[in-house]
Amino acid sequence: MNPIERRALIYQRLQRDGKIGLNEMADELGVSSMTIRRDLRRFIDQGVATISVGTAYLTEQGDSPAIPVPSKQQAKRSSHKRAIGRQAAELVKDGDTIIVDCGTTTCELLNYIGGKRLTVITNSIPVAGVVGSNPNIKLIYAPGEYSDDSHGMVGPLAVNFFHTLRVDKAFLGAHGFDAVGGANEPVLGDATAKRAMLEATTRSYLMVDSGKYGNVHLMALSKLSDFSCVITDADFPEERKAELEAACNQVIYAE
Repeated sequence: MNPIERRALIYQRLQRDGKIGLNEMADELGVSSMTIRRDLRRFIDQGVATISVGTAYLTEQGDSPAIPVPSKQQAKRSSHKRAIGRQAAELVKDGDTIIVDCGTTTCELLNYIGGKRLTVITNSIPVAGVVGSNPNIKLIYAPGEYSDDSHGMVGPLAVNFFHTLRVDKAFLGAHGFDAVGGANEPVLGDATAKRAMLEATTRSYLMVDSGKYGNVHLMALSKLSDFSCVITDADFPEERKAELEAACNQVIYAE
């Protein structure tokens, strides 16, 4: 089992059980507990896991005393991401082939797809972990170079792979967006991979919570009008809605 497959399995177990024992997982996978700790560091840095006394916990398992209680702002953003995920899932039809981008918001839509039969194409390790054991989903994983920033595969191999595809829908995230500059990313490799995903479909959806509006990063991804629809949350500032809607083909405010 290569490192990417191992991390996907670890994340899948965290999603399923809420926690894993480091020594037990190391024995099962035939690696050292230090290797498991290194794998988990990527998820800890992303804020989806924490470790206490030889056990790793999914941070969403709020009933564990070892896990810090999220701030009100963090809890609100998590609620926004779930609402956006639920709304995006309604746009997915049984039998669709979809691209799902890296990111916690895009990953949320997969928690609300029910029993739909889908082909999911992704470059995200967390996404692969969520859908890998779903018997209704055919998972296709993009090749490339692993990025710590996105927890997924980027680079020329990933870009070339996405350029070969024609899919029903693509669901993308971004670190920042606004009416003038569009969607943007802090890392060149992530932005380039996302552009290739965008070009692989005629139905594309940008999934971004309202807290990212006005954030500007190094790499421009695309104009908002290049997306079929922008899905944000219902707490988007009322006084900025007119400018956002003027820059988009469609906006959905998820509740």
